[in-house]
Amino acid sequence: ESGLASWIGGHLQPLAEVPPAVAVMLITAFLACFTEFASNTATIIIFLPVIAELAIRVSVNPLYFMIPATVGCSYAFMLPVSTPPNSIAFASGHLMVKDMVKTGIVMNILGILSVSLAMNTWGITMFNLSSYPEWAHAGNNSAVIPNIHFPSLKSINTTL
Repeated sequence: ESGLASWIGGHLQPLAEVPPAVAVMLITAFLACFTEFASNTATIIIFLPVIAELAIRVSVNPLYFMIPATVGCSYAFMLPVSTPPNSIAFASGHLMVKDMVKTGIVMNILGILSVSLAMNTWGITMFNLSSYPEWAHAGNNSAVIPNIHFPSLKSINTTL
């Protein structure tokens, strides 16, 4: 509502100069690195509106950037503070941080390449990314994600 996502998305306009497939890899890599230091949930809540605004500004289906970004937030493999399982494994005393980083960076790279390959092959067909959705037109000042109404739930609620 404050327009911050729009402002930040406008300043990320240089990403419009790179091909969308490269932008997907850059976005996913950035978020994978960011989640090493911050909560996965907090990271995606902060960055998803910005990524959606960026996609709208470069006239790309927002899901093309948002889906890999969401998956990339799960790539917290390198540091003990990334996730509770990493902390538990590190606390066992059998692992050093450098061991976790060496293995984690390989896993991050493989994950980034995998999600990029998936989005640029079957993801385009599966999520209909070749068309620009009606809800993402630049003139739409409401929420980026559409309001979905479930009329059948109303009838269920009245019976309960």
